[in-house]
This record gives sequence, C-alpha cells and structure tokens, in this order.
Amino acid sequence: MDQKINSNNEKILDDKQNSENENDIIDTDNQDEVELNKSLSDNDSDKNLEIEENDNETENLKSELESTKDKLLRALAENENVRKQMDKIRQESAKYGTQPLARELLNILDNFDRALSANDENNENVLLEGFLLIKKEILNILEKFNIKKISALGQVFDANYHQAMFEKVSENYEPGMVCEIVQEGYTFHDRLLRPVLVGVSKEKLKEENIQNEPLEEEPPEGIK
Repeated sequence: MDQKINSNNEKILDDKQNSENENDIIDTDNQDEVELNKSLSDNDSDKNLEIEENDNETENLKSELESTKDKLLRALAENENVRKQMDKIRQESAKYGTQPLARELLNILDNFDRALSANDENNENVLLEGFLLIKKEILNILEKFNIKKISALGQVFDANYHQAMFEKVSENYEPGMVCEIVQEGYTFHDRLLRPVLVGVSKEKLKEENIQNEPLEEEPPEGIK
C-alpha cells in the first residue's frame, strides 16, 4: 500500500515537473516572439525613417532642379537679348557707318561748286587753285579715315602692295625697283584697299648694249 502511495506521489511530482518545463518552454517561446516582434518593429521604424529621408532628399533635388532650370532660362533669355542688341548695332553700323565720310564729302561738293563758279568768270588761276585745294582736302579726309596712300616710287617691288604693269630699262633706278607710278594705291588701316599700279625697272640686256655701241669705221682701201 505504501509503495503504491509513493508511486503516485512520484508520478504527481513528475507531472508537476513536466508542467513546469512546458511552462518554461512556453515562456521562452513567448519571449522570443516578443523580441522578434520588437526587432520587426525596429526594422519598420528604420525603413520608415529611411523612406522619409529619401523623400526629403527627393524634394531637395526637385527644388534644386527647378532653381537651376530657372537660372538657365534666365541666362538663355539674357543671351538672346544680347544677340539681338549686337545684331541691331551691326545693322546700324552697316547702314550708317559711312555717315561721317558722307558728311565730309559734302564739303568737297561745295568746293567743286565754288570752283565751277569761278570758271564762269574765266579766271583760270582761281580755278586751278580751287581744284588743288579740293585735292588737298580729299587727301586730308582720306587720312582722317585711315585711308593712306602707298609710297611706292623708288621702292623695291613688293607684290603685297604693288601690281606690275610693265618693265622698262631705267637709268635712275636699279633693276627690280618701282620706276614709274601708273595709278596710286591705298591702304585702309592695316588692309590693302587698292594696290599701286607700277612700272618696274629692269636690267639692260647685252644685245641692246651691243646695238647701241658705235660701229668701228673700216679703214680706206689700200690702208691696213
């Protein structure tokens, strides 16, 4: 009888122990689940924070893009205005750039009228003097606008400024030098406006020298 009672007590103790072990396992599982849920919650919070930061960065980029686009459009508009102004200045320069020269030429026209009026009075000296003054005034106007006559006579022939029309023998100039001016040439600032038409001196040929030498007279017959 006692043995049976002891056996029952041991069984009760074993059941109690098993029950406690099961409770411990359940508590452990619950704790693991709690920690897992906490970890998942933390991960969700981190993701939400990251998404929020990305959204803020996206908004900042959009704002910078709009600002840059606005600046670019303003710069393009300003460049277009500058281009239009330059085109307008260029057109006005092409249209009215010769106005100062035209104003000076009117003075020359007035002087021609005065010279022709003097010719009606048959005063040739006054007419000649008037034309000389007109020529001097024209040269002054040309120089005023940086149109200068090329000095060529007596200079070595230069194809950059001279245009040879002929060659001729000259006793006053060495071969290859400009010995005659056919038409004056001019420069405009540093550019050639019109070349000088020139004659160029050349060396006298030997055949010409021989032809020009006097022939020796033959002695009379019988005299040697």
